[in-house]
Amino acid sequence: MLFLCAAAVSGCRRRQPQASDGLERSAGGGDGPAVVTNRMQDPVYRQALDDNRQSQVQKAAARHAVVDKMERMIAEVRAALPAGADDEAVKAELAKRPEWKVLEAENARALAEVETTLAEARESIRRRMEAEARDVKAVAEGRAVPVAPTQRR
Repeated sequence: MLFLCAAAVSGCRRRQPQASDGLERSAGGGDGPAVVTNRMQDPVYRQALDDNRQSQVQKAAARHAVVDKMERMIAEVRAALPAGADDEAVKAELAKRPEWKVLEAENARALAEVETTLAEARESIRRRMEAEARDVKAVAEGRAVPVAPTQRR
C-alpha cells in the first residue's frame, strides 16, 4: 500500500497535450484559459516586433537615400559660394533650386512614414503590456493558467 501511495505522489500523471503555437500549459493545472504572462515568450508578439523592425529599417533606408542627395546638394552649393559663406547664404541658394524643394518634400514624407511605423510599434507594445498585466492578474486570481515556453529562441 505504501508503494501505491508513493507512486501516486511521485508523478504518475497523464501528460498534458502540447499546444501547437510553441507554448505548453504549465504543470499547475487548474481551470481557465492558458495565457502568456511574459510577452517575450509569445512567438506571435515577437514576430510582430520583428516585422515592425524590418519595416522601420526599410523606411529608414529610403529616407537615408534622400538625405544623402540633400547632403550632396548642400556640398555643391557650399563649393559654389565664396569661402566663409554662412549657413543662411547656403539656405538661400538651396531655396532657389526646385530639386531641393522636391528633396525636402520627399524627406518630410519619408520621415512621416518612419514616425508612423514607430507610433504603430509603441501602440502595439502598449496594448501587449496591458494584456500581459491582465493575464498576470488573471493567473494570480486563479481565472487563468500560465503557459510555459517549450523552446527558447
